[in-house]
Amino acid sequence: RMLNSVYACLLPLAKLLLRAGITYRQFDSIAKRAFVREAMAEADARGRPTNTSRVAVKTGLSRKDVKRIRESLASDPVVASGATADQSGPPSKVLHTWHVDPRFLKRDGSPRDLVFQDEEDGFFALVKAVGGDVPPGAVRTELKRAGAVTELDDGRLRAIKRYYVPGNVDDKAVTVMSGMLFPLAAGIVHNADPDRTSDGFIQRFAYSQSLEPDAVPQFRIWSRAQAASLIEAMDDWLAKHESSDRLPSSDSEGPIAGIGVFYYEGPTAEDAVDELSRRGTRSTDDSERFSSDP
Repeated sequence: RMLNSVYACLLPLAKLLLRAGITYRQFDSIAKRAFVREAMAEADARGRPTNTSRVAVKTGLSRKDVKRIRESLASDPVVASGATADQSGPPSKVLHTWHVDPRFLKRDGSPRDLVFQDEEDGFFALVKAVGGDVPPGAVRTELKRAGAVTELDDGRLRAIKRYYVPGNVDDKAVTVMSGMLFPLAAGIVHNADPDRTSDGFIQRFAYSQSLEPDAVPQFRIWSRAQAASLIEAMDDWLAKHESSDRLPSSDSEGPIAGIGVFYYEGPTAEDAVDELSRRGTRSTDDSERFSSDP
């Protein structure tokens, strides 16, 4: 059940990461760091720091991986050092190589227009150089969709962007992830801790799966007003009780406390997980490699 719940939570997160151009290898790198960091934070029965072998046992990673990640965390505990350019996806690698490899450059150093089905010095050759067995047609389609490549009247491909960003990611999404998603998840961990010595944090939600269709937009508007009023009251209370020597501009670090409210409208976690199995998945074959519009 735990893995099913995590899987459901990862679905919207994966969509957001893909929109931002984050590959699975980059996500895998920071996921390993998170597992090792949290396993290291748990002392053994005698209160001693957890050693590499125990971290490997708890996380399922090899001792070699754990040692490397521990060293990385010691030198750079914040930045996900493993999520480097070499773990980017084929579209990013293709654009990068297109702008730096002499085979695909003009005399002035700018990327030249490439013939698509040219395995010597065209787009086929470019994708093969960096994308392995990824079909060139699929890479072309994705780069065109992202607005990084345009197709000329004669069929040649022109790079119009140097960097691949598959979608427009609102900066607020990053703020919400760290400002709301992290506290929510941390609160769940706190409440689920059988050894906690303090009271649980309030985590409540109200929902209905049988609202009349006309009532949904009414509830959306009404709940927004009610939630805004609640948050404003909470903000006023917090402002009255803030200490002058613990303002954000101060070097003093005080306890952080707050409350968040969010609105949701969509499928349940279970329905989201089951959606693909109900819908069925489509498969493609290597014919995509040579198709003009895969």
